[in-house]
Amino acid sequence: MKIVIFQPMLKQYRVPLFELMGKLLAEQGHELRVVCGSPPPHEQSKGDNVVLGNQFCRIEKSLWFFGGKLHFLDNALSHILWGDLIITEQANKHFHNYILILFRKIHCKHFAYWGHGQNRQGNPRSWREQLKKKLSTQCDWWFAYTQGVANYIGELGYQSSKITVLNNSIDTSEFKQLLALQLPECVIQFRQSLAIGENGRIGLFCGSLYADKRIRFLLSAALIIHRKNPDFVLLVVGNGKDRILVEEFANRYSFVKYLGSLFGDRKAVAFKSAELFLCPGLVGLAILDAFTASLPLFTSDIPNHSPEIEYLQHGFNGVMTKHSEEDYAQAIVDVLESQDSLAKLQNNALASGDLFSIEKMALNFVEGIQKYFNTVG
Repeated sequence: MKIVIFQPMLKQYRVPLFELMGKLLAEQGHELRVVCGSPPPHEQSKGDNVVLGNQFCRIEKSLWFFGGKLHFLDNALSHILWGDLIITEQANKHFHNYILILFRKIHCKHFAYWGHGQNRQGNPRSWREQLKKKLSTQCDWWFAYTQGVANYIGELGYQSSKITVLNNSIDTSEFKQLLALQLPECVIQFRQSLAIGENGRIGLFCGSLYADKRIRFLLSAALIIHRKNPDFVLLVVGNGKDRILVEEFANRYSFVKYLGSLFGDRKAVAFKSAELFLCPGLVGLAILDAFTASLPLFTSDIPNHSPEIEYLQHGFNGVMTKHSEEDYAQAIVDVLESQDSLAKLQNNALASGDLFSIEKMALNFVEGIQKYFNTVG
């Protein structure tokens, strides 16, 4: 059978997934074609898009209108006609999704959605979200990012037997290798370069610096932590609109170290040096980097986390507090004061990372595809 997966653009972190899926499907006699568009201007600046195709991925030209709210993909129709099963991102903006809905209505093509079910950062009462909800059940199969997404789609009236849970992931194998290369002397040198003493207790934030990440909250909580535990040090890795907040804080308080964007060995040694991963705002796939480095995640109970927040088990591999700077800070202080509690959280975080590997996600995806073909005969 021929499978087409549409992606609005090809992100670097998705390439390993599609390569694994392509090989697994080929072993079962199927052919995979991942059709990706070209990124809009605001995405090009991120530098994480792949613009050249490979064995399984094809890049087509995209036309983006209304600030990225409408997406036309060149040659989408020919790819739809080629495939036996079309898998597409669940989003209102893709014009080819409406072609698929029409073809399904006239029993011409079968297609599946994959995604997170709802825009957790959007307004659930908006007409866009209402339309998305209405169209969410108009497909032949569902590949849900997480069990929570599957539950949400089921609540909309979709058959649970036609939902596959993927456990959305990224390839952490290279990061694991880089972490293993960071010997104790590398960590010592890194700490010394930042003027962090032997007793320094490091909490790490790594991610984009923008409003949903609650950067101001993080910095205010760090002040409370440091007041209660003077050995506490906050490392901030990343870039974005709220960078100026971090820079101002780092200039004023020596225990806040702003490192900008880090990659490769520099990123790995920063993670290796830390004891906790701090992200009081929106949590997404960064949770897997934290777990891979054996860092328990500390966040707060905001309503707009990405689906991957489900991987956090409060008190097991991390902690979720009320969205209160005092509560958040106190939870971190308490764990830093108990070496046993910290060690258990760290060990469980590392074990949790193995549960959500890219290899398991690829297997879940391929098994779901095979189950679909078995169901339709």
